Amino acid sequence: MDLKLEHMAVEKNGDVLIRQMLTEILTGLKTKLVQPVLEENNKIAGQLKDLREQEQTDIAILKENLAVLDNRVQQLPLVILAVLRDAINQAGEDNQNGD
Repeated sequence: MDLKLEHMAVEKNGDVLIRQMLTEILTGLKTKLVQPVLEENNKIAGQLKDLREQEQTDIAILKENLAVLDNRVQQLPLVILAVLRDAINQAGEDNQNGD
């Protein structure tokens, strides 16, 4: 009976040691392998967020500039017609003064 108890005690101690070693191994893996990857992923995620925010800002600026350009393009025919009218009027005045 004592041998059986000693054998069970040795098995229990062996199980405890195995469990402790596995815990140490898993903790080491987490610390050395998993944690750095998670930290790098968080860093990259932060950089992506910053890039998206910058992209949103840049797109908003581009839209504003496009609206200004569109407005100027729409006014261009009026400017050309006004310049032609003024040139014709100027030519008419020059002809009247030269006659």
